[in-house]
Amino acid sequence: MNIVAVIVGGYIAFSLELGLRNALAVGTGGAAPSFVFVLCMILAIGSPAGLVLWTCLVFGIITDLTWPHEIRGGADSITLLGPYALGYLFAGQFVLLLRSQIIKRNPLSLGFLCFAGFAVAQIMVVVIYTLRSAYTPEIVWEPTHQLISRLVGAAYTGVLGVLVGLVAGPISAALGLHQPAQRRHARPIY
Repeated sequence: MNIVAVIVGGYIAFSLELGLRNALAVGTGGAAPSFVFVLCMILAIGSPAGLVLWTCLVFGIITDLTWPHEIRGGADSITLLGPYALGYLFAGQFVLLLRSQIIKRNPLSLGFLCFAGFAVAQIMVVVIYTLRSAYTPEIVWEPTHQLISRLVGAAYTGVLGVLVGLVAGPISAALGLHQPAQRRHARPIY
């Protein structure tokens, strides 16, 4: 894995997520796809396990720092470090368990991993925020609405994963990920 390429890819993914999140949001809950999580899943398919977990943790920490949560009244916001970091870490471990069972070069595999992994991460985020809002009443939080909105976002991220999966070959080659060997007379998917 090329660390410089991952940093550049992370910068691009965070830029797309911060810039397009409101434009791509659907519904009243603002469900939107996560470009950062799709990058995490591309890395999770072809990187060593230790690097996958560390990358997911770092991207989760940055996500925590870039998405503050509003406090009642809407005049102020709070940055809570941990929900996305732990959610992305659990999702990374979940995908590491699944990656031996998938066809790595199939765009539908990336879409499934994006959907399932993001659902796991968002469930973890909802659990942490729900526990936190129980003893911090200033946080505006409705668990059922948040869970439904975030699961719709997981489905949306899965669709984005399928679309990105169509060009994942050049992306993973640019990131320096391990490419599986092809058979002599096999035609590459991408």
